[in-house]
Amino acid sequence: MRPVAAASDPTRHFFQPIIVCLTVASVALTLFVIWISLHDLSLMRAGREKFVGLDNYIRFLGDPRAMAALWRTVLFTVLATVIEIALGLAVVLFLDRDFAMKRLVRTLLLVPIIMTPVVVGLTWRFLFDPATGMANYLLSLVGISQVDWLGSPRIALFSVLIADIWQWTPFVILLVMAALESAPTDPLNAARVDGAREWQVTWYVLLPMLRRALAIVALIRAIDSIKAFDLFYIMTRGGPALSTETLNYYGYIVAFTNFDISYALAIAVILTVFTNVALLTMYSVLFPKTGDR
Repeated sequence: MRPVAAASDPTRHFFQPIIVCLTVASVALTLFVIWISLHDLSLMRAGREKFVGLDNYIRFLGDPRAMAALWRTVLFTVLATVIEIALGLAVVLFLDRDFAMKRLVRTLLLVPIIMTPVVVGLTWRFLFDPATGMANYLLSLVGISQVDWLGSPRIALFSVLIADIWQWTPFVILLVMAALESAPTDPLNAARVDGAREWQVTWYVLLPMLRRALAIVALIRAIDSIKAFDLFYIMTRGGPALSTETLNYYGYIVAFTNFDISYALAIAVILTVFTNVALLTMYSVLFPKTGDR
């Protein structure tokens, strides 16, 4: 049978207008944001905006607070993505065997993913309370002194990181588990018959089979980590001493506390460009052209 030509596909009348509308809206909004970022627009000086060219972008490069926020964004994104992928993969490999109450364990592991970020942030804020929190109580049982989880500039970012890992590792588990269950079992069984040990089967056979799934999950989690806002707003508000202020949160402060709209949108543009460059680089590493297709 001859393949149906794309021009005769009736579904094109449904998805093509949607794609066109979304593309036009995205391009229009992007150009509008860039246009505003090239002006000096502040809600404190309404009606007195003026064109300043690239001044807001030059200001960003000379803003030490913005540079520090960018570094914290990179640090948080890298740590969250790597730890969640590694931990999620380890849990999936553990669940890929028969044991009592396996279905119950799988269900409980997926509970954090259905909770809203606000609830997660409040929950961990209570857990990390230095006076009445469960975290310090557990540490006291093993003779460790109290820790100011959210009040110390040295560990506050890592405390938010713990909450993010707890919430989003189940997302990694869900996707990797689906990829594992859809993967063929013949190569695994053949490797075991040939005398390969279990760690060799996992490292040389199973992980290459899951490489593309892990890469996709890593890209998704990297995007979400860069955009993270809810946990920082609920748990620390960027403090203490700006130690948890990411670039996304700094843009929020500039826009809705300082009312400097043009500079805030310049930060948003820079964050968008930085994110796309980082993700394209990450994609080229994870999906090389010479790799298997």
